[in-house]
Amino acid sequence: MAEGSSGILDAVRQRQYGDADPERIAEDLAALGRAPITPLDEEDLLEQFLTRLQVNKVDLEVAASKPEAVKRIARFIYGEYNSHRVVAGNDRRLAALPWRDGGVLVRFGAAASEDPVSISYARFGIAETGSVVLYCNRDNPAANNWLTRDHIVILEYRDLVASLEDAWTGIRADSDEQGLPRGVTVVSGPSSTGDIVGHLVKGAHGPLRLRIIFLGHIPEEVLARTGFESTPL
Repeated sequence: MAEGSSGILDAVRQRQYGDADPERIAEDLAALGRAPITPLDEEDLLEQFLTRLQVNKVDLEVAASKPEAVKRIARFIYGEYNSHRVVAGNDRRLAALPWRDGGVLVRFGAAASEDPVSISYARFGIAETGSVVLYCNRDNPAANNWLTRDHIVILEYRDLVASLEDAWTGIRADSDEQGLPRGVTVVSGPSSTGDIVGHLVKGAHGPLRLRIIFLGHIPEEVLARTGFESTPL
């Protein structure tokens, strides 16, 4: 079967390009360009992102500063698990947060089976899908994205982009400077599946809940229109 598929694909390539060299193929691809995208202003971008979060069943908290983000994380893990302990990757942005001041006892590294909550720092947020883009490498263990019951992701406003294409443009720019990450994970919501005898099962192959801590300002009217509320500390 694999040999048959390869033969078909080779025939298609041969019909399209014949003996064309790789440079011509690259030029043809570049000439295609990108589909036109209607630019969004700041408020529309935020509203589209939040609307998709609601559809995707993602929890949201808005923090005006990094110390406030830590306090919101502390309140959540203490309220849910009566604990101040959490696991986070070795990402330098996570390491720089004021954990001790916020009352959080953080262990940096990969999540283990006994860890109920993990914290990641998103590289991008995608407005059109309500997704967060997470790198997987030595500083950002993949286990932290999949193993725990609750996954908390910090997303900065400046890293919010309109589309998946915009996110990949940013990923390629990062790769030019830092090299390719071992993996890229795009998360659009908590884990769920309907494949098991037709019943919706949550947490089947990943976290049961996804909580985004949005680091930046979201106008109250945007929160209200999308069904979210600002939560006082």
